[in-house]
Amino acid sequence: MKRRGFLSSIALGIPVAIISTEVIFSSCQSDINAQPFSVDDIHLLDEIGETIIPATDSSPGAKAAKIGEFMKVYVTDCYTASDQEVFSEGILSFRKLCKNTYGKDFLELSVSQKRDILKAVEQDAQQYDKIRAERKSAAANGDADQTGKADSEEKNKMKSNADHYFTMIKNLTLFGYFTSEPGATKALRYTQTPGYFSGNVPYKKGEKSWAI
Repeated sequence: MKRRGFLSSIALGIPVAIISTEVIFSSCQSDINAQPFSVDDIHLLDEIGETIIPATDSSPGAKAAKIGEFMKVYVTDCYTASDQEVFSEGILSFRKLCKNTYGKDFLELSVSQKRDILKAVEQDAQQYDKIRAERKSAAANGDADQTGKADSEEKNKMKSNADHYFTMIKNLTLFGYFTSEPGATKALRYTQTPGYFSGNVPYKKGEKSWAI
């Protein structure tokens, strides 16, 4: 599968302005007891990011944006304690999944295996979101018996209203990459400011989006 096709499938149609600034920065706060990130964690997040946004002949991949380091800083400085816990536990869960599925660490997998494992986790995230939505709907209607099926771990995460860990990784990969120098200037069209305003810019189907 080509890069554009895989990115489209894994990103579920999220555009480049992907996550609103309100969502991105709403969790930023001080005095958070951050979970520590190891060097191996950074390497893993780099590799996951590169699988989502790989390098091509025309643009660099997520590794060029140091996406693992970006996630470390963002999660440490901006995530709530409960979200940090979900993120940290998610990394451990992801490593176990790779070992149980292929008997190897993610970094040792082939490109196709990496894509397959991410698609499997994406499906889990979709199911998680579905169950969480059903639970919220049932709670709003006062029907405690129609909360969906989820194990105790998932229920605890839903109570904290936390996203699935892969949703966090995916969103941070897209946000971090397209706001980085290599992502904004090489993967997107970029005009350095100050510039000028043009309300009618010619566009051809298939051209890169503009950096914002």
